[in-house]
Amino acid sequence: MARLIRPVAWLGGCLAALAFTTALAAQGPSGYRSAEFGMSHEEVMTALDSDDAVVNLSVAETDEGDRIIDGQLQAEDAPVTDLRYVFPAGSDGLALVLTFHPEVTQRAAIVERLEARHGDPWEQEMADWWFDQLKESMPEPPQSLTVWGGSGDEATQRGRFVRLWTFDDYLSVEYLDTQRFE
Repeated sequence: MARLIRPVAWLGGCLAALAFTTALAAQGPSGYRSAEFGMSHEEVMTALDSDDAVVNLSVAETDEGDRIIDGQLQAEDAPVTDLRYVFPAGSDGLALVLTFHPEVTQRAAIVERLEARHGDPWEQEMADWWFDQLKESMPEPPQSLTVWGGSGDEATQRGRFVRLWTFDDYLSVEYLDTQRFE
């Protein structure tokens, strides 16, 4: 879990930048693997405990009051991936799942999997706009951002996105439900 040290600081920048995302409507993920957005901490722990590919679980709380579950995905069909499940301060509902991929060379395969699940990414112009809004708040400058989302049911799907950030030495995929952040 050594890769999670740097992203902990990055998480704060991402959460602060969520204000830019709430005006955008999208149909996106319902969660990640067996954990669904809105599940309580206990429900997510139960789901992760029954997922044999998710191992090395630990629970912590940030100084800001966010509850996080860290783990690793050790699936046969994917590289070992660090995971972070985030429950924002003041909420017991899952709002964000971060996956940290240590091999930047896997980017094409990850994009292919995301396209198979979520369709085509946003047009580059929209992703570039979002990238410009968020990159300043990040402690490490990213190389690129690719975003998936679409038009969905405003009541249940608004504000759900998948964001693929490319950095020099790792990739981060965020499964995000912005409506769960206050």
